Amino acid sequence: MQILLLLFASCFSGIFAGMGMGGGTFLIPILSIFFGVEQIICQSTNVVCFVLLASICFIVYIKNGLIDFRALICISIPATIIAFFASLFAIKTSSEVLRICFACFIILVGIFYFVKTIISMCKKKAK
Repeated sequence: MQILLLLFASCFSGIFAGMGMGGGTFLIPILSIFFGVEQIICQSTNVVCFVLLASICFIVYIKNGLIDFRALICISIPATIIAFFASLFAIKTSSEVLRICFACFIILVGIFYFVKTIISMCKKKAK
């Protein structure tokens, strides 16, 4: 049963990663809720998966001309620096705090997309 659940999680992570939504959004809760894996281990596993999945997606997007390299440079340099310090923070933080931070992040993303969708629907009806 665990193998099937891991395959299920990996398939959805791949789908989300391929669409640019982040496979960890699905992978981290699956590993922590259904397998009882510590949050820091979930996040570390997600980073390794992300590197592999992002590399493949990057190649596909480059071949299709969908990368804005100017934006990539502007985003990746500060993000890399911040990610370094955030990983140091994550290592020294308890799993409970990380779990709360991740849950808050997912809730905020959900609220953002919900509001964005409502606004978009209202604008379409107004036209």
